[in-house]
Parts: sequence; structure tokens; C-alpha cells
Amino acid sequence: MKTSKLSKRIRICGLIASTLLAFGAAAQEIALPLDPIEGTWQTQLLSEVTISACPEGFCGYLSRIVVPGEGLTVEEAQAAAAMDPADFFDMRNKDPALRNRPMLGLQLLTLIRSDKPNIYDGAIYNPQDGNTYSGYVEMVSPELLRLNGCVLFNVICRGEDWVRVIPPVEGEATP
Repeated sequence: MKTSKLSKRIRICGLIASTLLAFGAAAQEIALPLDPIEGTWQTQLLSEVTISACPEGFCGYLSRIVVPGEGLTVEEAQAAAAMDPADFFDMRNKDPALRNRPMLGLQLLTLIRSDKPNIYDGAIYNPQDGNTYSGYVEMVSPELLRLNGCVLFNVICRGEDWVRVIPPVEGEATP
């Protein structure tokens, strides 16, 4: 009798302990925030890049394509606006073997955390000229980052600001 009561108590304690561990692990997962750089960012040309953790650190992928009107004739701009985003390819890539890659989903950023706060170092691919630049991203605020592409051993850098895309609240109409 004593053995069965003791055995039953051990099993109950084991169930309670495993339940607490499961809730603790779930609470810990919820409490861990995403890295501030993660999310979707709108570029100056209104395209969007989604940055998430990846094996290399953080990777940014082209998640929305907006064709800039600069340098296009009216006919070219209309043709580009009528195209499906799946029809855009990496035509300006320096490597001819990569020119048939779809632009949508293309990895543009490979970043790692710097030893400086709010700075991520890495490589930036520019599909407008087909070149990859060394550079860095600075988190200016939770809603703003500054992308800096550099040449000549990071002596000359050019930057642009990207703003965080706030996902629409479920049930809200989008403009």
C-alpha cells in the first residue's frame, strides 16, 4: 500500500514538474523579443525588404517590388506597372549565370551584429547596378534604419533611410 501511494505521489509530482517546465519554456519563448533589425522595411524607392535571422546572422530579402519611375519613359513605366513581380529578374547581375534569378525573394543583405551598439556589418547587393558592396546598417530608432553601402575600404559610403512597415491590424481596411 505504501509503495502504491508513494508511486502515485511521485507520478503526480512528475506531472506537475513537467507542466511547470513546459509553461516556463513557453513563457521564456514569448518573453524573448525579436532582434530590433528584424521586420519588413520600406526603401526610399518604396520597395520592401524583409530582414530575419539566418545562419549567417541576419538576411534581408526583397519582399515587395516597386519599379521606380526615374529614368523610364511613360510607356516603360506603364509596362513595368503592368508586370507581375514574378516577371522581374536580376538582369544587371555581373555574373551572367545569375541573371535569370527572380528579384522577388532575392537576398540583398547579409548582416552580422557589430561590436558597436545598433550597428550591423555585412554585404549589400544592389540589383540596380548588379554590384555587392561592403557596408553596414544602423538602427537609428525602432522605426528607422540607415543602410550604408561603401567602397574603397569603407572610406566612401552612401546611405539611405528605410522605415519599418507596420503590418495592418487584422480586420482593418488597408489604404
